[in-house]
Amino acid sequence: MKGKQFMKKIIRPGWTPWLLSINAAVAVLFSGCATPKEHSFNDEFGESLPTRPMFYMDEENDNYFKFTVHQGKPSTGAERLINVKQAASAIARAETQRRGWTKWKMDYIQETDKGWMHQVIVEVTREKYGEPNAPKADGSP
Repeated sequence: MKGKQFMKKIIRPGWTPWLLSINAAVAVLFSGCATPKEHSFNDEFGESLPTRPMFYMDEENDNYFKFTVHQGKPSTGAERLINVKQAASAIARAETQRRGWTKWKMDYIQETDKGWMHQVIVEVTREKYGEPNAPKADGSP
């Protein structure tokens, strides 16, 4: 038996808590940190669109914001495109109102169709509003 060595499983008690804490820290750091918070359009806007659109904000500052809208429920009909764009318009309108913007423009900067899911990325930009140059009551410009 001198030539045979049997491998024994050795658990070192000092290493186990350390490895466990490292694994727990890595799991906490990587679990959803990069995932934006999605909102249900139907819940937040009191609607009942059949595709149940979901949305989240991508970027925002004082003069600009960008958000993504996608289907929350599979659908293959025309309603999927209509519902997603209907939701995008309502979200843009509500957000600009909340910010107090009177003049703004909305652009669909990307539109994708991923099998059953339709998705749009929307960019909304505040436009500068200048007072009209109408002549004054006394006729002077």
